[in-house]
Amino acid sequence: MIRGRTRPWRYVPATELDGEAHVVVDGAPRPGTVLTLSHWPGTPTPRALWADTSAEIVLAALGNRSRALPRDAEVATVDHYDADGVIALAMLVIDGVATAHGPRLAAAARAGDFDVIEDPADALVAFALGALSSGGPAPTGTDRRPDATARAVWSALEHLPGLLSRPEQFEELWGPEHRAYQAALDLKASGEVTIEEHPQVDLAVARVDEDAPALDAAGWKGSAVHPAVVHSATCCLRVATLVGRRYSLRYRYESWVRLVSRTPQPRVDLSGLADRLTSAETDGGQWWFEGAGAITPALARRDGAESTLAPEEFIAAVSEVLAVLDEGPPAWDPYVLHPGASGVTG
Repeated sequence: MIRGRTRPWRYVPATELDGEAHVVVDGAPRPGTVLTLSHWPGTPTPRALWADTSAEIVLAALGNRSRALPRDAEVATVDHYDADGVIALAMLVIDGVATAHGPRLAAAARAGDFDVIEDPADALVAFALGALSSGGPAPTGTDRRPDATARAVWSALEHLPGLLSRPEQFEELWGPEHRAYQAALDLKASGEVTIEEHPQVDLAVARVDEDAPALDAAGWKGSAVHPAVVHSATCCLRVATLVGRRYSLRYRYESWVRLVSRTPQPRVDLSGLADRLTSAETDGGQWWFEGAGAITPALARRDGAESTLAPEEFIAAVSEVLAVLDEGPPAWDPYVLHPGASGVTG
């Protein structure tokens, strides 16, 4: 049951706040922020509200679990566009949507942020919101010229009530990503995508048959196969993908944010592993690591070419280095708090 405040907040784009008192969701505080509702690392969200996604944090706040919601602010904002952020915002600014659709919104936020899908209907909401990221026209009745993020947010807020009630009517939005996701599911069902786990080093290995006829249809935004097919099948947050002899290793987003449902194995610096793999290549190919603080950093060959290493050599090197580094200090700690973030405020 959603209790407490009886009227919704008003959305104002982050670029237009000019220090006005506001609640910020799914991001860091800025001048005028009176409450932060975010799973981002280091942000001063009241500890009693912490959850895996910002949408779940907003649901907890609306439930009045800590009486955290301020009464002296009328504005809510988000400074970037993604499914979790816009869903968190929508639950504050669209009257009744959290009460009517809270669980579905939380699941869609998880699907959008983490590529973890439990119910296909939740995926349709996340996929459709992702398709709106390119923005749209400015809201009617205004002469403002909002930036691309604000246009995308306005468009999502306009579409979301109908999308939740009648998702089948929005296939033009969710259709392209859903087709890629389904093609990837089919590859997994046929054995052309397999996933093995090395839980001792929090590693999942996704092996993709490079000759699979439907492989081109199964990719999504640079991934060989839609990541939800892999992420939904394993809890490991380090994912090695092997497409023939093209290899990569990537940290999942869950290990960048302040995850609460479990404490993941911390990220470690893979620069030394990149050097080791570079030295092992016989064709002069160079490996590089994007850095433990990047949102979803990858370890890969700079040229994207095939490796001269056999698949098992690559996996053995990755597993060996991870086991050693995991005994040392983390290279990224999302649980470090800013001053004042440990208690309940408001």
